[in-house]
Amino acid sequence: MGLAHEMRISLDGMRKEKISKEELRQGIQESLLFDLTLYDEAEMGEYLLFTIKNEVLETGLIPFLEVLYPMVYREHGVEDYRNLLKQLRSTPLAEWLNLAQEDRHYAFQFDRYGKSDYIRIPKDFRPVIRVHPNYLMLYAGSGKIATEGIEDFMRFFKLCIHATFKEHPLAKAIRVYITG
Repeated sequence: MGLAHEMRISLDGMRKEKISKEELRQGIQESLLFDLTLYDEAEMGEYLLFTIKNEVLETGLIPFLEVLYPMVYREHGVEDYRNLLKQLRSTPLAEWLNLAQEDRHYAFQFDRYGKSDYIRIPKDFRPVIRVHPNYLMLYAGSGKIATEGIEDFMRFFKLCIHATFKEHPLAKAIRVYITG
């Protein structure tokens, strides 16, 4: 499970598929269930970027993790997440992403295997656009995965996260996915 810290979409792909920014926003919100009010939007080169707002991370990440981590790390990883929370509390926001890039914490690292999503835009010719995410992995379970019907299950699980953590806005920037 990862926090979608950033999403990158090709502007050229949007032009080729005749997808407006508003249609893209609607597609992301409906298909991926992300609350785009949590993100800054900017064009950078040939990409449209959605990046979690600094103030959202600064005010919401630690309180969200303080509730999430005890629920998902019940046996393994408890000491790691406690150390991580202590470190985040004593580290300036500007250094949090560097901490994730170090891969020192099982419960807080960038996921280099996180997959892209393809979303279908609801209009007559049903165009598809690729969303390249950059995930901060917050939880990685272990074990075997039965993949039949897994997308429906992961969507349901994401809705459960929204309901369970409704007082934490960052819950609406979480993606449940298979990695590795």
